[in-house]
Amino acid sequence: MTNSIDLQHLLKRIEKATARLEEVANRKTEQKAQPASSSVGSSADAGSLAGDAGADSKTVTEYVAMVKPLVQKYVECSSKIGGVVSEQAHELEALFDAQIEFIRIAGLTKKPSSEQLPELISVQQEAIQKVIALKDNNRPSELFDNLSTVAEGVSAFGWVVVEPTPVPYINEMKDSAQFYSNRVLKKWRETDENQVEWVKAFLGIFRELAAYVKEFHTTGLTWNMRGEDVSTAVAALKGKKAATSATGNISAQVPPPPPPPAPTAAELSEAKVSNAAQPAADPPTSRSALFAQINKGNTVTSGLRHVDKTEMTHKNPCLRGTGTIKSSSQGDSSGSQDAQAKKATVAQKRPARMELQGTKWVVENYGTEHLTIEATETRQTVYMYNCKGTTLEVKNKLNSIAIDGCQKCGVVFDALVAQCEIVNCKSVQVQSRETVPSIQIDRTDGAHVFLSEAARDSTIITTAKASEVNVSYPFETQSIEDDNFVEQPIPEQLQTVVKDGKLVTTVLEHAG
Repeated sequence: MTNSIDLQHLLKRIEKATARLEEVANRKTEQKAQPASSSVGSSADAGSLAGDAGADSKTVTEYVAMVKPLVQKYVECSSKIGGVVSEQAHELEALFDAQIEFIRIAGLTKKPSSEQLPELISVQQEAIQKVIALKDNNRPSELFDNLSTVAEGVSAFGWVVVEPTPVPYINEMKDSAQFYSNRVLKKWRETDENQVEWVKAFLGIFRELAAYVKEFHTTGLTWNMRGEDVSTAVAALKGKKAATSATGNISAQVPPPPPPPAPTAAELSEAKVSNAAQPAADPPTSRSALFAQINKGNTVTSGLRHVDKTEMTHKNPCLRGTGTIKSSSQGDSSGSQDAQAKKATVAQKRPARMELQGTKWVVENYGTEHLTIEATETRQTVYMYNCKGTTLEVKNKLNSIAIDGCQKCGVVFDALVAQCEIVNCKSVQVQSRETVPSIQIDRTDGAHVFLSEAARDSTIITTAKASEVNVSYPFETQSIEDDNFVEQPIPEQLQTVVKDGKLVTTVLEHAG
């Protein structure tokens, strides 16, 4: 009895399995018989790369949900500020939209090669360059700190090509932007609440961006290992609709270019005449001559000559554009003349100027000259840019001094109300005759600060990404004859440990 029950149970299971197999077989037969037009209404409905095929993926929806509200808040605050700040915000918004599309495409295609990736991110690169260009083209603007904040932080959107740790890269770009955003807060905190909200919204973008990347793209942008070839993504970014096959898969086969027109009878006859007029080469003779030269041994290089330094392209950039190297008979004079002509052209493009624009003194593109500025109001400022070997003396008390992109320059001033800032400089010297509340040094290699006795105990010096920074100040001793300036370096090496759940940072000391 028990055996018959087991047998009946087994037969029922076999019947169910057979019915399931028949159902699957019938479904496949129906799909093959269905025409392509009925299975696919259009390329967009089939899931083209530029359409909604990846809109429902979690990586896209979470990116929009986490980051887009802050981007919209930032654009709204920028619109209230207006001007070039609003224009820069719309460029960043376009970059955000382009990155949404890029993440959607990454969820549908395989990972591209290093040759294909630049074409995929070209739209985002152009948007980033536009954001930075707005800052560079508006340096005299009163909102230059706002423009610099965005220009420094916008590179964080390049996390899509950073592997294997994109999150620290985003945080680093956020810190760079925060340097300028602190200046915005300092300037507008008491007078403009919208500027404070602007800073919070912009920095919040990168906070949420880092959280999103940490959750969904911890070691880099996630691609679809089973997706289509990346050529479909390239075609979609170019605005071409992705075609679909009868089964609904994505395909983007670009038709080959049309063949060249067939030659005419006159062209064929001319080609025959020219070929007949040319003497035929003697391959055996040429080959034997080649082996004869190779068999000379060490004397094969006797015909080579020494290349002079003036003929080396890596030491003479002016030779790269021509594609040819001049012979030694033309001498060093020709190379030096080309270099001098190029320097003269560059000099003409950037004329030196020193002028007062409202309350800002602008000093740009000077060489080894001694300049003097006499401030007439304490609210005036000085902006010194792209000078080499220049000495600037500022008389009377004024608001602030900014030194940007200068080399081997010296600035001497009486007194400042706010601060002296040194950014992107090399080998500069700054001296205060009276008081200066703050000196900020950022991304600078080589800076020497001379403090007066009045400023020695009250000046705050802040450094970031700076090296070779020394401070000199008068030091009093019991003997008046021994009084002198003392030079001390600002530490560059720091040591950080975790203590009681917190980071404790101290200056690294070398013993022995």
